[in-house]
Amino acid sequence: MTGRPAETWRKFKFATPPIWVYALLILVCLGGLGFIAYAVTVLVTAQRASGHLPLTRSSSRTVSLALWGPVAALGLFVVCWLLAVIISLSTNDQTGSTIAWVFFWIGVLLMLAGLVGRLLLKPLICPRAKVTEIQPRTLDRLVELRNVHPAFVAAVNSIHQQRAAHYAALPFGATLPQMPGSN
Repeated sequence: MTGRPAETWRKFKFATPPIWVYALLILVCLGGLGFIAYAVTVLVTAQRASGHLPLTRSSSRTVSLALWGPVAALGLFVVCWLLAVIISLSTNDQTGSTIAWVFFWIGVLLMLAGLVGRLLLKPLICPRAKVTEIQPRTLDRLVELRNVHPAFVAAVNSIHQQRAAHYAALPFGATLPQMPGSN
């Protein structure tokens, strides 16, 4: 992500739903059941891939913050709304009502911050990918990475060129060497 040498590896999971699933966004207008139906359809039909990517320690911390910050804000939003309900139901005086409204509005701000962080900031900070379907005569899905540094792209291209040159140099009909970790 930064172009500096990697210090650590981090596992990422990517999912790409088919294009036709976005037409089902109209179900979200139906309310809770429509949202659940849309979410289940996306989960079932998405092409998935996972793997480890090299990162510096600082970029790994930034990715962790982009992933877990919105989750924490959304969790605290629920807690604030529960506190607002509990306080408003347990007291009838003006101070209790004011405190309940404060927790309600803090919850609204946390909800907005969590949604903005999850839907807008995380895609800008974290690596993203487009996962394709398995192509004919291949054994795995192709994953197109985005939000990576051009130096990483150049290194990956160099590795692929070296492998291609190695395989091209093998005599016709020779068996290919086993990849490490494959059986």
